[in-house]
Amino acid sequence: MSCSEFPSSFPVVTLFPLDRQSSSFWLQISAASRTPGAGVRAGEKQQLDVLPMRPSEVFLDSADLWHSGPEREGIRVLCSLLNSMRRHPLLELEPNNKSPLQTIGEEQTQNPYTELLVLRAHRDIVRFLVQLDDCRFASAGDDGIVVVWNAQTGEKLLELSGHTQKITAIITFPPLEACEEKNQLILTASADKTVIVWDCDTGRQVRKVSCFHSTVKCLTILQRLDVWLSGGSDLCVWNRRLDLLCKTSHLSDTGVSALIEIPKNCVVAAVGKELIIFKLVAPTEGSLEWNILEVKRLLDHQDNILSLVNVNDLSFVSGSHVGELIVWDVSDWTVQACERNFWTQLDTQQEIKLCQKPNDISIHHFTWDEENVFAAVGRGLYVYNLQMKRVIACQKTAHDSSVLHIARLPNRQLISCSEDGSVRIWELREKQQLAAEPLPTGFFNMWGFGRVNKQASQPVKKQQENTTPCSLELIGDLIGHSSSVEMFLHFEDHGLVTCSADHLIILWKNGERESGLRSLKLFQKLEENGDLYLTV
Repeated sequence: MSCSEFPSSFPVVTLFPLDRQSSSFWLQISAASRTPGAGVRAGEKQQLDVLPMRPSEVFLDSADLWHSGPEREGIRVLCSLLNSMRRHPLLELEPNNKSPLQTIGEEQTQNPYTELLVLRAHRDIVRFLVQLDDCRFASAGDDGIVVVWNAQTGEKLLELSGHTQKITAIITFPPLEACEEKNQLILTASADKTVIVWDCDTGRQVRKVSCFHSTVKCLTILQRLDVWLSGGSDLCVWNRRLDLLCKTSHLSDTGVSALIEIPKNCVVAAVGKELIIFKLVAPTEGSLEWNILEVKRLLDHQDNILSLVNVNDLSFVSGSHVGELIVWDVSDWTVQACERNFWTQLDTQQEIKLCQKPNDISIHHFTWDEENVFAAVGRGLYVYNLQMKRVIACQKTAHDSSVLHIARLPNRQLISCSEDGSVRIWELREKQQLAAEPLPTGFFNMWGFGRVNKQASQPVKKQQENTTPCSLELIGDLIGHSSSVEMFLHFEDHGLVTCSADHLIILWKNGERESGLRSLKLFQKLEENGDLYLTV
């Protein structure tokens, strides 16, 4: 059958295991369209009703499916079976081709978080955590409330209610000049098109702004200019008294998704697939008004930008829905480096899929240190070295689902959380390098005779170029949430805080440290009561 004779739409059979332990599989038959000239592959899903066959769901046991041997042979048997039933002249099976997930045993010797406290206050998805000081943090989410917690004890300190819809952004806010008491303030934006300033010491609502035309999706503070910015369908500049100073014209219906500050009184706004550079003009003797001017648009991304961060004084980095990482010069806004091939950063022996699903390569989050940018790409983690301009370590399948948030820990460690409900700790280690090419010896080699065969050494050199010099090794796996873990905070003295779509917050504690503190408290109490006797 030639390509032109293939039907325009055909069924796609997808195989799902019922669970990790079960030997039974769920078989779903759905429709896909064919792109002309693209060969046999799944395309855009269509309605099943237009096909001559009816949709069906079948339960079968793995013993029946894979009786003929390896997975591929089992797939061929299944296709032959369905074809023999005259369901359709062409079937394509899409098995679950996930790479094996790295696991760790119960003895997690390098994982300090062996105790946990479950904190309950929210009634919907908890999406945001922000650190207020060394011993307090605030949480917010889709129920529209903000809760202030004690990071040491897990005690609920305050509940701040004022929004009528989900909270979309939260940041700490510098104290107002008018306030005599320099209390800790936070700024929250909501889908109800309001922004509120809260006093986290008293729980008081300080100020509220309700003049927005769309939902504010991001907030940023420019302390150098003593102003703050809100990003929605337009970009607004405010002073600390919440007076509107200036704003841009309408930018996009989808709105500004991320904002960062860069030198020369400029900011970078991510709007769809574009990065827009704006310059803030402060009042002068000639003009008493603030102004915000569009300076340049950076159009190098091919899809919507999901992540945008400053990594040092010289560079900022952006990441897109289709796995593009671009390093930008912070002064002239030119491209310093670009990585678009995260999904090919695999072992050379491993098969590379030609058609990637967008979610498999979306860059959801960044963190960084002096040398590297750590990227959450689909279900994987990648370490991109800024000086070498290449990926130096990767864990292609770090989680079962998309990685939503990552952060660095001391001692070359990295922590990640995922839609699969897990929180995992990794360590960046150097791999043992391949032995260098042996140098020829002997008299004849003085004249070029007896050299090592260059052709034989080429595969070794190529393998050295393709392999990553470091690896990410799993050292801890924190299982406590029953749904997607949205983000986390790390307190050096008080442990780790995670928030989730299961409405819960979990405070993970260093078990050894907590045991020592309990013992110390017990000895102190015994000493106070006179019950502690020392014997020689």
